[in-house]
Amino acid sequence: MFHDFTQGREALQTILLLSQVVDQTADSVVLTDKQGVIQYVNPAFETTTGYPRDEVLGGTPRILKSGLHDTEFYRQMWAQLAQGLSFKGMVINRKKTGELYWAQQTITPMRDESGQLTHFVSVSQDITELRKKQEQQFQLQLARDIQQRFYAAPPTVPEFDIGASAHPADETGGDYFDFIAMADGSLIIAVADVKGHGFSAALVTALTRAYLRCFAAMQLELDDILVRLNQMLLNDLEPGHFVTLSLTRLHPCDRTLSYASAGHVPGFVLLESGKVKCALESSGPPLGLFPDSKFYLSAPIDLAPGEVAVLLTDGVTESTTPDGNQFGAQRVLDFTESHIHEPASQIAEGIFQATRAFVKGNLQDDDITSVIIKVDR
Repeated sequence: MFHDFTQGREALQTILLLSQVVDQTADSVVLTDKQGVIQYVNPAFETTTGYPRDEVLGGTPRILKSGLHDTEFYRQMWAQLAQGLSFKGMVINRKKTGELYWAQQTITPMRDESGQLTHFVSVSQDITELRKKQEQQFQLQLARDIQQRFYAAPPTVPEFDIGASAHPADETGGDYFDFIAMADGSLIIAVADVKGHGFSAALVTALTRAYLRCFAAMQLELDDILVRLNQMLLNDLEPGHFVTLSLTRLHPCDRTLSYASAGHVPGFVLLESGKVKCALESSGPPLGLFPDSKFYLSAPIDLAPGEVAVLLTDGVTESTTPDGNQFGAQRVLDFTESHIHEPASQIAEGIFQATRAFVKGNLQDDDITSVIIKVDR
């Protein structure tokens, strides 16, 4: 007598394969009876929750409750399951260690051939890292949106053409420029560089901007503003962190400018021919380092028609090729000289484009900012 067991063997192989799938899947799988008593958990459940299998069998999934979901959440979940519907949603659970984690969970009612409810199977995926990444991206975008408001369009000043360009290396940056109109008709132009870049630098940038505008509203001179800014930032910055800041005050009525600089890279005033008339050197140390820092205000610098002032951050001069060559101040001056008759905004943006062309595709590792002030002819 012969019996054909082919179909039986195929069914058994399918069952074994499904068993291996459940055991080896990266998602947590929990099987309970209809009273919610745990009858099976897979290895991924043990890895995710920290609970060994022997400790949870015979218990209930309540051991994972975080306490962060209210009664209504669970009422709606069980209402769906009682109707024979699957529940899908994000759940905050608690590991054996007490650590919270986010899970994307699906609970499915299981029925026998007669349609009677027999079990519940829960499949969940730990999405904690994904949630953290999404939250970080949201925070970065929020910070970027706020910071972009700092880069207001340069004001219109009679007999002057002012342009600016800022390109952060990350989603948010540590460079900052600002234009502050004063009661006497002058204009304060700030160009700052916070050590580092990214989210923390953006926060310091926002803080520096707020302090600067507050002290400027008190009608203080540029050197006094830097002294007070330094005192405030000493209390706010972490040890070793600092801000470089160049403050330039433009007096349109008599075509002069004065400046004070806290450890910032030099700016320049160029003649109409493109040659350097004078350098705007630093007149004190960076902000946030020393409690008794002093800063010096320059004498007024006369500006003639056709002359150009160039203000930068070190992301311009320190743009570096793959073999280690830096763009440097001289290339900035050469570029400005060759484009001196173009609008200020084009010169500012052109400086950025020139640095990127110079580094031949090398990664931008610092924020690049420039402000151009042209005297109309």
